[in-house]
Amino acid sequence: MDLRYQPNDHPLSWEELRRRPAQEPTADVPEELQAIGRVPGPPHPKEIQFLERSASVDAEPLELPGLRPDWVGESVLPERVKFPQPPPRVQHRGVELDPLSIFEPDDRKIYFDTNVPWGCVCRITNAAGRIGSGVLIGARHVLTASHVVEWSPRPELIEVLFAGTTSRASAFDTNAIAFTHISGDPTSSTVDEDYAVLVTNERLGERFGALGVKTYDSAWDGDDVWTTMGYPGDPPRFNSTQPTFQKQKALDEDAWDLGSGRAMTTTADAMVGQSGSPMFGTWSNGRFAVAVISAGGGGDNWCSGGSDLTRLVAQARRDFP
Repeated sequence: MDLRYQPNDHPLSWEELRRRPAQEPTADVPEELQAIGRVPGPPHPKEIQFLERSASVDAEPLELPGLRPDWVGESVLPERVKFPQPPPRVQHRGVELDPLSIFEPDDRKIYFDTNVPWGCVCRITNAAGRIGSGVLIGARHVLTASHVVEWSPRPELIEVLFAGTTSRASAFDTNAIAFTHISGDPTSSTVDEDYAVLVTNERLGERFGALGVKTYDSAWDGDDVWTTMGYPGDPPRFNSTQPTFQKQKALDEDAWDLGSGRAMTTTADAMVGQSGSPMFGTWSNGRFAVAVISAGGGGDNWCSGGSDLTRLVAQARRDFP
């Protein structure tokens, strides 16, 4: 299969997208996929009860016993775990990048939509408890930022379209693949290689759909044709509990970045929690991610892309079909 494309094949503009008809489902979910990542909802609405204060004052008994079932042990002190390290620091050409930025007015909008591509968004929680964003990018593959991943044997929790208290599905990664291990060591952190693919233990992409991936072309610099979605974590407006999206955003590739990993600035608003959010465009033959949100610095928000991103996804799909 020839995967090449014409260099000047620009993604569709928002005006062109608005004229495209919505695509309705044409089939039911196959029976063998219906149970994938299923998260049962509450069996019935919870009941609310408020106690009368007079009924609780001087109530007996004064001591209530605890409970330890026979199948549960007991210990005097809890088993200790390593204290979480500070968040990884990301650099670009030797300059440490700061948290991401908002360019007023804030264009992030909360949404809930189970259709492709919106239903492909993922909230990622690593073993240290930090939250990032990602997107289904294959049958059992999630694209995110390298610095979102805890590079240890402890898996990440991946929740598809988490909203409020529930998600459409949840899974854990069995493999994490990247070109660059973004860690707390600033000398090894580079924004132009800040992407990773997580391989999940459930075939989420077959159940909910997935984006394609395309190598970014500098001919697209400045075009307001890109969309992003993810989980911002800046309170009080957002707290990594609702997906947000932005449309008609631009990318601009760094002219001095000449390698296979490319850094680019974006006009998208982004804050903590949106690291790993995809930047994607729509062509006549589908939707394709070209970069992921990485970090901020110098008044800009930065994304990671380039041909390495495409090769990374291709190898993950090939090695873990």
